[in-house]
Amino acid sequence: MEDPRLLRGRGRFVDNLPIEGALVARFVRSPYAAARIGPVDAREALALDGVVAVFTAADLPGADRPLPVMLPYPDLPDARMPGALAAGQVRFAGEPVALVVARDRYVAEDAAERVRVEWEPLPAVSGIEAALAAHARVHQDLPDNVAGRLRQQAGDPDGAFAAAHRRLSFDLRIHRGSAQPMETRAIAVVPGPQGLRVWVSTQAPHRVQRVLSEMLGLDPGRIHVTAPDVGGGFGAKGYVYPEYVAVAMAAHALGRPVRWMEDRRENLLAMTQERDQLYRIEVALDAGGRVTALRVRLFHDTGAYTPYTFVQAGNAVAHIPGPYRIENLDIEAVNLFTNAVPTGPLRGAGRPQGALVMERIMDRVARETGRDPAEVRRLHFIPAEAMPYATGLKMGPRPVRYDGGDYRKAYEMALAELGPLPAAAPGRRVGRGVAAYVESTGSGPFEGCRAWLGEDGLVHAAAGSSPQGQGHETALGLVVARHLGLSPARVRVHTGDTALIARGIGTFGSRTAAVAGPAAAAAAARLRELMLELAAEVLEAAPSDLVLDDDGVHVRGAPGRRLDLAALAREAAARNRSLEAEHYFEPPGNTWAYGAMGVVVEVDEATAAVTVRDAVFVHDCGEVIHPVIVEGQVQGGIAFGIGGALLEEVVYDDAGQLLTATWMDYLLPGAHEVPEVRMYHLCTPTEVNPLGIRGAGEGGVMPVAAALAQAIEDAGGGRV
Repeated sequence: MEDPRLLRGRGRFVDNLPIEGALVARFVRSPYAAARIGPVDAREALALDGVVAVFTAADLPGADRPLPVMLPYPDLPDARMPGALAAGQVRFAGEPVALVVARDRYVAEDAAERVRVEWEPLPAVSGIEAALAAHARVHQDLPDNVAGRLRQQAGDPDGAFAAAHRRLSFDLRIHRGSAQPMETRAIAVVPGPQGLRVWVSTQAPHRVQRVLSEMLGLDPGRIHVTAPDVGGGFGAKGYVYPEYVAVAMAAHALGRPVRWMEDRRENLLAMTQERDQLYRIEVALDAGGRVTALRVRLFHDTGAYTPYTFVQAGNAVAHIPGPYRIENLDIEAVNLFTNAVPTGPLRGAGRPQGALVMERIMDRVARETGRDPAEVRRLHFIPAEAMPYATGLKMGPRPVRYDGGDYRKAYEMALAELGPLPAAAPGRRVGRGVAAYVESTGSGPFEGCRAWLGEDGLVHAAAGSSPQGQGHETALGLVVARHLGLSPARVRVHTGDTALIARGIGTFGSRTAAVAGPAAAAAAARLRELMLELAAEVLEAAPSDLVLDDDGVHVRGAPGRRLDLAALAREAAARNRSLEAEHYFEPPGNTWAYGAMGVVVEVDEATAAVTVRDAVFVHDCGEVIHPVIVEGQVQGGIAFGIGGALLEEVVYDDAGQLLTATWMDYLLPGAHEVPEVRMYHLCTPTEVNPLGIRGAGEGGVMPVAAALAQAIEDAGGGRV
């Protein structure tokens, strides 16, 4: 439903919304990773023609208060958050310290360069090793750089290690990456008598509303937030950024519209990133080469603040067992502060890293025992008849419980479809890798849908989730249409608007189809009942004798006794009857998707350049609403995974300065790096939600790095 608008260039993004009289904001950012903030001199900036104001934290009431944590976690009670503008000290290069508001972007840019700040540089903590050494501390009131610890155990790992026939140990490092959506961060705020009208590029408009309400001291009902078309998010747009709050505060203080659109360098400098993790891994084996226990210690670089507390590290921990039966586990995650951009979810939010750890363990066991990697995996797969299966770990407060599927079948399909290795060209080596995964999807606590019959004769549905390219209008429109008995052409879906639905969580974690989908189905089913009840009164017939279709409602066997949908809406208005239904679905727990990926790579012996020559993907996301959308999501996830594994890396020097601040240095995959993927679908409906949907938004990225690592090693490209 959204494709014609977007493909014809008619999308409505924040920066191209016509807002009369809007001023433009630019931020003054710290050039240091760690420094005390001295006096700020804005006189030269304010002297420029067209400059309206320059704000520091001292100029905007509440700007120095810490923002609320996005997702609190019980094991990290002392979370640290930034204010809307830094006050007293900056903790990463690029942290905003002042806000310039001017008549246009050109003036605002020039003025921002004229704001003078006296800095007192401090020693920076750059990277995991520096954080552990703690020669300097990111937060001086803490005894070290530990932001929190999370430890989980299952079975008897100490006993299993004591009885082990053989032990293996190795380290695994996973580097930092960035989301890099096509549309960078953007917000526009228009103050008025009723409050604030906000347009923002976000994955969670209701979250933006809640944070702005708390930070500005306004009732949520006085803040109307809309996420228009959003040009990609990948998790990084789920955060309510300090910049968003500062712009809203400035507009509120000035009583004038203010908008901000960051440039690409700012995006690389200050948008949340993910990863930079060090895993220290111990494996216990029995005489038959089976893994009997794991000890894993994860050090996670959380950056300067903890907006998502333990979400990334906690997700990684929960996904380490993967599709394998390993009964004795001892896994600890240690969050570490560094003077870098805070980390947050990025397409998988720790899940792909957990999968990579487990697959690397399988490959290391295969190498050390002289077995084929496929045979090692077959020895450990959880059989389909063992479902549901509990790993003994938790994901947040809930136990990890796999809810069905045939993990080995997916793996064997990927292995078979990949086929034998092709011959290598001169100067090239070829290798094959096949990796498996499980993925938690469909998380709560809820998502909602409000459906109503409009006087235009169309059914309208508003969802609390907000898309960034996932096709929500089409997918939810199909669900609503099916449960009403109408064609999709009679349905209009509205997303990302806090005025149209009272509550919403957001779009992340492969959850919309699995959580908003059931809400849409229930709201549509109830609306159908209401429509038929009213039509029965008007047509003087029993509801069971009525037929609802695109042409309206008619009496079965008497098509002349009919009301079209617009007439039915008018009847409802005349009788003061509501043709509206709202439903919030609260899943009892997560569901779990799964799958496997096989790749063939070619490695250049002279340059070590890696080319993906073939790729097969097999997955089970449960029931599918729209196959084309699912395949697009999977293909996009695979492209994302290839970029993260082979090309993209955020690099800081020892002083905490970003060295990859342009696309010349931070390499993104192009069409020639991403192969055509042969895709195969299994379907095991889940019982966690009434539609049987597991979710597919992040499945594509899950096994990519693991499959590539195995294939590069198979090609003789060295240990990965």
